[in-house]
Amino acid sequence: MRAPAGARGLATVGVVTSNDPVPRSGEDTFDLVDDAVAALAERRGVWLGDDIAVMALVASLVEQSERWLPQLVHDARANGHDWPEIARALGTSPDEARLRFDPESPIADGRWPYDF
Repeated sequence: MRAPAGARGLATVGVVTSNDPVPRSGEDTFDLVDDAVAALAERRGVWLGDDIAVMALVASLVEQSERWLPQLVHDARANGHDWPEIARALGTSPDEARLRFDPESPIADGRWPYDF
């Protein structure tokens, strides 16, 4: 799997693993996103007291995450995972996951394979 620079291995640091990989949001996720926003603000020289600037930072993180998902789905399919498994990990239905990420889908992003 190709990950953005510095992203590989982060998922295993101080994380309790689960046999049920479904999307969850809570304090742990908030803390990580908050740290990512602060790090990105520092990198870009953005003041965190500016609501619009922080909104743009969060949107940047969301956009990058969205750009990463197609490669992860591609890799999961290449490693034998089926659409129901992928859909569960994404928090959607198998039909929706396939429609969004299958390179044969009429609505999938045409930049296949996706580049980062």
